[in-house]
Amino acid sequence: MRGKIASGLGQAQYFIPREGYSRQFLEHLGFVPFPGTLNVRLEEPFPAELPAIRIEGFTEVGKSFGECKCYRIKINGIEAAVVRPEKSLYPPELIEIVAPVQLRETLGVEDGDSVEVILL
Repeated sequence: MRGKIASGLGQAQYFIPREGYSRQFLEHLGFVPFPGTLNVRLEEPFPAELPAIRIEGFTEVGKSFGECKCYRIKINGIEAAVVRPEKSLYPPELIEIVAPVQLRETLGVEDGDSVEVILL
């Protein structure tokens, strides 16, 4: 799949580092993600029928955090995962990607740059 880098809402840096998520990411994906996501607007909708890795919701200090589905990918050769939160306002062609590194910096990309996303 091909797509272009897009700006996000900036909320992932709050959610990704939560212990309830980071522990499950490490357990299921094999890495603790950099605290943020890289957003990519695909040329086509992300295939929703794929088998997913499920990250359970949890409660932390009285606040509920929802579940999400993850899909292993490579983006421009770097192993990562697409994260699809249970409660998302994003359209099907806009994906959020987590990785153990800061992807914008590591890939040297900016909004509008093209990338290749390969499902694993």
